[in-house]
Amino acid sequence: MKDGIRFSDSLKLIKNIRTSGTITPSSRVLIERLLRPIDFDRAQCLVELGPGNGCVTRTILQRLRDDGKLICLELDGEFARRLQSVADPRLHVVNACASSIDSILSELEINEVDHVVSSLPLALIDNAVVQDILTNVGSKLREGGRFLQYQYSLASYGDVKPLFKEVKLDFTLRNMPPAFVYECVK
Repeated sequence: MKDGIRFSDSLKLIKNIRTSGTITPSSRVLIERLLRPIDFDRAQCLVELGPGNGCVTRTILQRLRDDGKLICLELDGEFARRLQSVADPRLHVVNACASSIDSILSELEINEVDHVVSSLPLALIDNAVVQDILTNVGSKLREGGRFLQYQYSLASYGDVKPLFKEVKLDFTLRNMPPAFVYECVK
């Protein structure tokens, strides 16, 4: 994915903070921490919710095995089009809301996924939609699979805790703004 981070990405993120939830793309440190629990030698199918400009997507594709699959759900049409232009047969981009995860995976005939990586601003999304997303994520994760989410507050901790058998929290100052990383195990 040659199309890297652009200054215009930050402007777009600020303009659309209600749906992007951030003002800058994720730092390398945050991306490393977010993806650390994934065994890329074993993971065959991953889903990314809210890939935005693709900074996490690029790292996933660099590590994903040759026969792996990455399904990205991106609500913003411009970001989705940029991701769709990536020439990688492992990448499938859908311009849709993350709440569509169940129907999209069903259309793709995917019953379960190894991990779901999310950059969604859960604290800014309607509670009913968040519950729908989290329930659908949990139903599509394989046993032992992980839902990996970063947030800028702990406001969503209460939403994820009852849905997963284990929830680990980490924090990194080396991001703007600093971020919490949720590792939720099914």
